Amino acid sequence: METNKPLSASAIISARKKAVFRFLLLQLFLTFFVSLGIFYIAGCLYGYSFILGASTSLIPSIYMAWRIFGYKGTRQAKEVVRSFYRGESGKLVLTAVLVSLVFLLIKPLAAEVFFAGFCFAILSHWLSPILLKH
Repeated sequence: METNKPLSASAIISARKKAVFRFLLLQLFLTFFVSLGIFYIAGCLYGYSFILGASTSLIPSIYMAWRIFGYKGTRQAKEVVRSFYRGESGKLVLTAVLVSLVFLLIKPLAAEVFFAGFCFAILSHWLSPILLKH
């Protein structure tokens, strides 16, 4: 019989970090291929509007993951909670700034496709429990 040793805290963090970044990479590829399909079917305006919408959700998610998992090793619980708060507040501000910049600077823009891309990226987070389980 083989005894299973419990994983160390740093091993658990490392495994979670890999899973989260693997999920973010999957989101990027999925968004890229869906936007390529939209470019092909509906045209350039809809394609770049979709990818801009998805990017305004994905870039803040990448920032949040970096804020939470950007450290080596283990940290005190207080520092972990602080990094979650900083990450989430930064994600909210970054999302608002990116959406504002897109609507101010990008002309023409198909707003309905932009928000479809934004919602697509947000809804793709529903895949995370399946991916993070493995």
